[in-house]
Amino acid sequence: MHEVKRMPLPIKNIFLVLLLGFVAAPVRGAATEWKINPNGQVRLITAEDQVPAHGTLMMGVHFKTAPGWYVYWKVPGDAGYPPALKWEGSQGIKSPHLFWPAPTKFVMPGNITEYGYEGEVVYPVQAELEPQGKSVHVSAVLSYLTCNTACVPYKYDFSLDLPVGAEKPDVESRELIERFAAQVPPTEKSDESIQRAAPTVVKNLMSIAETPAAPNPLSLSALLLLAFFGGLLLNVMPCVLPVLSIKLLGLVKQAGHAHDLIVRNSLLSAAGIITSFLALGMVAVFAKAGGRAVGWGIQFQNPIFVLILAAIVFLFALNLWGVFEIGMPRIFGHFAVTYGQRETPLAHYMSGLFATLLATPCSAPFLGTAMGFALTQSSATILMAFATAGVGMALPYLILAFVPASLNWLPKPGFWMVKLKIIFGILLAGTSMWLIWVFLQEVRPTPQEPFDETRIQTLVAEGRPVLVDVTADWCVTCKYNERFILGSSEVRRALDRKNVIILKADWTSRNEPIRQYLAKFGRSGIPFYAYYQLGQDPKTLSEFLTKKQVLDVLSAP
Repeated sequence: MHEVKRMPLPIKNIFLVLLLGFVAAPVRGAATEWKINPNGQVRLITAEDQVPAHGTLMMGVHFKTAPGWYVYWKVPGDAGYPPALKWEGSQGIKSPHLFWPAPTKFVMPGNITEYGYEGEVVYPVQAELEPQGKSVHVSAVLSYLTCNTACVPYKYDFSLDLPVGAEKPDVESRELIERFAAQVPPTEKSDESIQRAAPTVVKNLMSIAETPAAPNPLSLSALLLLAFFGGLLLNVMPCVLPVLSIKLLGLVKQAGHAHDLIVRNSLLSAAGIITSFLALGMVAVFAKAGGRAVGWGIQFQNPIFVLILAAIVFLFALNLWGVFEIGMPRIFGHFAVTYGQRETPLAHYMSGLFATLLATPCSAPFLGTAMGFALTQSSATILMAFATAGVGMALPYLILAFVPASLNWLPKPGFWMVKLKIIFGILLAGTSMWLIWVFLQEVRPTPQEPFDETRIQTLVAEGRPVLVDVTADWCVTCKYNERFILGSSEVRRALDRKNVIILKADWTSRNEPIRQYLAKFGRSGIPFYAYYQLGQDPKTLSEFLTKKQVLDVLSAP
């Protein structure tokens, strides 16, 4: 029988100690292990393997992002947030200070501007050394956001133990930290001057590309064309049915009048529409200048505005029914009479004004894209876009005023108009009830389910396609799409076959994460739909859905 040779006891003990040390001890040396995710990797590094008893310690948060992804500078820009570090649990260091290398300027579609770093970057950190024993313990919790066409937040813990003794630098880590420390601007330079000097990278949502600074993704002429057609199509959107009733009744009343009077009244109605669009544009300009979130139809997120509008619409219905004598406040009664029963210039002007207010819950095809882009531009461009949309919505009145033959298209006035007034009054009363329902939804105490954009990436990574539906209770077009398109049997079967998850983002009340999500696509109004599937960029759908459009997107490979 052969004798089995045994490992000498001292060697065996040394092996066991080394193994236990490798498994149980915190990371020692100049760098932690990489924390890796689908969008990049990050670690904590130090310039020394061994630190002196006094002096400073240079460290660095070392990022390597995936192609197209980036992390943020201290001033992130229009969206995002910079990395944050907490040092609880550290021993032997005090007053860690994070430095910010000069950033790159990223321009997203819609001129959304952000500042950060793509590829490799080290955020230098300097701390004072105060060792209490034979080693310095560095403990850090890092929270950061990385973005591309979507944004994903991450949070990681890091731990390093550095022995105290004669200074022993780690050449590779020190050179890396010093290289990015040299890119930190002097303290006397302002953030604004650093932003102006930043190199520009233009981001394309459909294909990640790094290119020199390019012109705006939407030219001024294209913007105005979209705004015009968007305003024109507001006349036939589902939420504008009460507006159409007001217009139709006014046109019929004018059919027996002199041509000059009809031209005057038509121009006054058109002026009311255009003026109201300009007023909305001015509100957007001042809100943007004050740092407030702006968006098409965003005033419907204010419950007081909704309640007042519901009362005004109901007054219009009472006027059509002829019941103003029931004792309403004099100021409202005078306004409603002026609007409905007296054919005064003010009445026609106000009809255009309130037609626009009722139309703004909708974002017609073309208008959402146009306004989303316009609201990121200069004040002059914003006002031009709003005015052009107003001209588009006022086009029926302008045709009536400047094309005399169009007068022959109008029916002749008669007794049938009395019955028509009752029907239109019912439509307006129904609109008022809908507005009151919207008001109740906005003030109800129960929260809406919060929108979590990170859930999109989680589901897609699991192989589940996602359809994001940005909606609101005050958006009738949204409700139409949900009921007749997304709720149709054909679309439901297609969604079930592909195992699609519908994520609703409820924008009934103000919600900053949803506003930022829309801004990434250059949008500021709703409805908005985006379809995600593994390995592809998100596909955006039009505001006014059709079954064919949704089915085509779902059937695409």
